[in-house]
Amino acid sequence: MWNWLSDYNYDFALATIPIQLILMTVYYLRRQLPTRQSRSFWWVMMMNIIMTITDIWACELNEVWQEYPVSLSYGLNIAYFLSFILRGWLLFVYASEVVNAPRRWGRRYSWGGIIPALLVCLMILSTPWTGAIFTIDPVTGYHNLAYYNAIYFSTWFYILASVAVLTCCRKDASVRLQAGLYSSNLILAVGILVRHAFMNTLVTSFFSLMAILIIYLTAQNPDSFRDRMVDVFNKAALGGMVSELLIKEKQFSCLGISIKNYPAFKTFYGPNTMYKSLLDIGKWLDKQFKDFQVFYMGNGQMVLLNHVSDYSDVQGMARKIEERFRYPWSDNGGAQAALGINMIFVSKSVPKKNARNVEICLEQAFNEAYRRDMTDVYVVDEALLEQMKRQEKVRRILGKALRENNLQIHMQPLYSVKEKRINALEILARLYDEELGYIPPQEFIPIAENDGDIMELGRQIFAKTCHFISEHDLDALGIDFVTVNISPAQCLNYNLGDELERIAVRHRITMDKIRLEVTESATGDMESLLEQMRRLKNCGVRFLLDDFGAGTSNIVRVINLPFAMVKIDMQLVWAYFRSNSNILLHVMHMFQEEKMAIIIEGVEDKHMAQQLAKMGCEYEQGYYFSRPLPADELVVFMESHRDYSWLD
Repeated sequence: MWNWLSDYNYDFALATIPIQLILMTVYYLRRQLPTRQSRSFWWVMMMNIIMTITDIWACELNEVWQEYPVSLSYGLNIAYFLSFILRGWLLFVYASEVVNAPRRWGRRYSWGGIIPALLVCLMILSTPWTGAIFTIDPVTGYHNLAYYNAIYFSTWFYILASVAVLTCCRKDASVRLQAGLYSSNLILAVGILVRHAFMNTLVTSFFSLMAILIIYLTAQNPDSFRDRMVDVFNKAALGGMVSELLIKEKQFSCLGISIKNYPAFKTFYGPNTMYKSLLDIGKWLDKQFKDFQVFYMGNGQMVLLNHVSDYSDVQGMARKIEERFRYPWSDNGGAQAALGINMIFVSKSVPKKNARNVEICLEQAFNEAYRRDMTDVYVVDEALLEQMKRQEKVRRILGKALRENNLQIHMQPLYSVKEKRINALEILARLYDEELGYIPPQEFIPIAENDGDIMELGRQIFAKTCHFISEHDLDALGIDFVTVNISPAQCLNYNLGDELERIAVRHRITMDKIRLEVTESATGDMESLLEQMRRLKNCGVRFLLDDFGAGTSNIVRVINLPFAMVKIDMQLVWAYFRSNSNILLHVMHMFQEEKMAIIIEGVEDKHMAQQLAKMGCEYEQGYYFSRPLPADELVVFMESHRDYSWLD
């Protein structure tokens, strides 16, 4: 065994050294984002290993100070104290970067945060001449002096400052990150207390290592910033990189690549071949464009980010990418994936508020490039930026309306061909703003789905529907049933049936007059949806398939679910009347064979209404009969059109 000179117990400190070296090696070998957060964490580890080694070395040298130059003893002790102080300050810097505190409070915050560490470091550096922290007496050796405790005061300051910053900015960090940073600071505090209680045991580096490990596991693991399947940076990494560049006020550009019809390709080639192709694409982009960071956004979309290049440089890149995608991406097993792409470009000059704003901009640009079926690079323009500004307004208006329960419902009549009268209503959500007026559902529904507000929106609309039924005598109005849309996200809620039933009971109504409209996209998760439909059917609810023909229709899924009615999308109807396509006739015949009642939407005039009635549809809906109406106008409309002959 090693014969130590001093009486200190080095077991804890020695045990941390190989662990720290392994952790640093792994962290270094994995590609990191070039952000202040990543760099500050690296320097935390660096300072901790320096602190550990110099602590042991200085303690040993202090026992034989007479045998070596006094400058060496001073140098080692100063190196230990400096690394001790800088480690505490760097942990504070790291916590600040995690919650974007420098961007929130500016450079004064950053400069103010370094002052305590700077003052103590100056005291440490001046010690050989001032004796502020310690001294090495030629006769008696090492001694702590008057301002020695400034070292611990500095550490306590940064622990408390980190906790304060985390508390003030907790909304900017996930619960996982908060838990990790709070825990690491608690461990550091415990480490200082233990160090004071056992002065002859070097435990500081041990507790520091535990704090570093917690941060590594909860926030700074390199693998959490990489997509496991594609092996490039992921969407979370893009957010971190964008935030870093915005803090530094650096302009940057983004080149986006999106695989056309990715879900269809994934189904056609199979997941394994697609993931292998994406892996090859990521490697190829990383190799070809070394000055760019490559990010996989999911759904077959990749983004290359750079804070130097602009459109003139990107044109050459785009040509190179197009040429490569003319050839298939080969799998090791022999399968080849020939993929088409859209490309987008967000220039440095495009205003960028925050990471979320950039993600939305990329998402909108990908959608626009796909909609236009662009053959060249789609460049984000003023029209798209104006569209994004409106979306932000709508997002704020929707959030306020949901908080204050101010969403409205309008009702559009459904005409029964068999009974020759209006006997049903579709409940439609409406959002009103004094500046923008009525905002169409196709604007605010996707925002609610993306922001996770669709569940609450659905609950509020259903509650208002129940309120309307409880306030009006539907039989007196001639209404046999009302239909209410539920979103695909609501269909995944296992407690949906219980929630809707509770709302109905609260309004003292039964659910037998309610038909729930389910969109085709919700039929993907057959088992979950089927379970929900069975439970709600026991409450008297019947189901209607909404907008058949608007997306990728799956006849087998539709027929295997207990739908009593089907609503055919207006685009299919208009196509029949404008081009004499017979697809509508075939679709109607198919559902008639399955004994499902057919609703046709988009009826614009009497000619359409008469023709569709002859074709055998049971219900018709459209502006020929009425636009969607608020409750008071609907009551007046129903009374004035009670005996109206719509098809004569």
